[in-house]
Amino acid sequence: MPIAKLDRTIISLKGENVEEFLGGLTTNNMDTDLSFAALLTPQGKIISDFFVHKVDGGLVLETPSKFGKTLMMRLKMYKLRAKIDIEDVSEVSFIYALWDGQGDAGEPDPRHTGLGNRLLTDDLLSAESTAEDYDLHRLSLGIPDSTWDFETQTTFPADANMDLLHGVDYKKGCFIGQEVVSRMHRKTSVRKRTRGVTLSGPAQAGDDIVAGSLKIGTLNHVRSQRAIALIRLDRLAKASEAPTVNGNPVTIVEPSDDA
Repeated sequence: MPIAKLDRTIISLKGENVEEFLGGLTTNNMDTDLSFAALLTPQGKIISDFFVHKVDGGLVLETPSKFGKTLMMRLKMYKLRAKIDIEDVSEVSFIYALWDGQGDAGEPDPRHTGLGNRLLTDDLLSAESTAEDYDLHRLSLGIPDSTWDFETQTTFPADANMDLLHGVDYKKGCFIGQEVVSRMHRKTSVRKRTRGVTLSGPAQAGDDIVAGSLKIGTLNHVRSQRAIALIRLDRLAKASEAPTVNGNPVTIVEPSDDA
């Protein structure tokens, strides 16, 4: 089973009613030992997405390191007088991804079973694979990951498929940005979605995907011959020619079943 250490900021939350505190802010419930959620702006865009690990005595959040300081600042801002201790424990705790094998280390990634497990540990393990190897694995499944694919406050949850990856619960109690996100879910069809792309030629992030003269999307991240793109689904449906990037044919990968 490949194992890779991921570049994550790890935040410990302990104190009275800590699950109630976090649940009132974020997009998802914490019904399982490992859940996927996000903290949004009031306008409904993702400030930071993260995984929530239930541990003895509290919760542990892990988020891409590029979001770490922002997430810490927001959590402390919202804490007010709540008796919650918020601490960055990234120096003593670590996150590993394990995939393509059998084993019970860690917890299943709640986004998609094909992603494997995530392991929170205080031990530095010998990792035979790299974060880049894991990136290629998740790209092969066409699953977005904010580590590589988008920055803070640029993306709605639906754009990043969070609602399809068990990261948004529209039936839970209030959370920041809920009104905008729920309205988009109820009243409109989603026009933009993140999709995996298989390339056949040179490309880089920022390149357009076109079908004839029609722009249907933009590459967000490229590694080898795999990529993630933000696709205009309405334009893709109307396209009469096959999609290309820089004149080379590409295949847009439909999401795989979570099985």
